[in-house]
Amino acid sequence: MRFLLQLFLVFILIHCQSNEKNDFNAKISGKWIFADEYFITTYSTDGTEEPPSPPRENFGFNFFSKDSCESNYQYFKKKDSTKLKGKIGVSHDNIKNVGRKTIYRIDKDSLKVFDRGLNKWQAFRIMKLDNNNFIINENDAIIKKFVRVLKK
Repeated sequence: MRFLLQLFLVFILIHCQSNEKNDFNAKISGKWIFADEYFITTYSTDGTEEPPSPPRENFGFNFFSKDSCESNYQYFKKKDSTKLKGKIGVSHDNIKNVGRKTIYRIDKDSLKVFDRGLNKWQAFRIMKLDNNNFIINENDAIIKKFVRVLKK
C-alpha cells in the first residue's frame, strides 16, 4: 500500500511539472517587444565593480507554436573564414544574412533560443511570464522586460 501511495505522489509531482512547462509554452506564444532593462552590479574576484555590458540593439521576439520563433534582429554568419587570413576587418562579401527565424525551447524556468549566427544556444532564466509581461535574466547580469503586443 505504501508503494502505491509513493507511486501516486510521484505521478502527481511529474504531472504538475509538465503542466508548468505547458503553461509557459502557452503563455509565451505571441509577439513581445522590448520595454526596459536593468543591469545587475557584478564584482570581480578582487572586489572591484565590473562595468556593465556594452549597449546593443534591444530586440523582441515573436513566438510561434511548435518551438519556432522570430527574433527582431537578423542573424549573420561568416561565409568562409579562409578568406579572412591576413586581412584586417571583415569584408561585407564574406557575411551572409541567415534571417530572423530560429528555434527555442523551454526547460523548467529557462528559455533557450538558438543563435543561428554563432550556432549555439543562448539561455535566459524566466523570472516572470504572464499575459502581458515577460521578464528574463540574461547571464545573471542583465534583466530584460518585454511586453506583449496586442492585436486591435
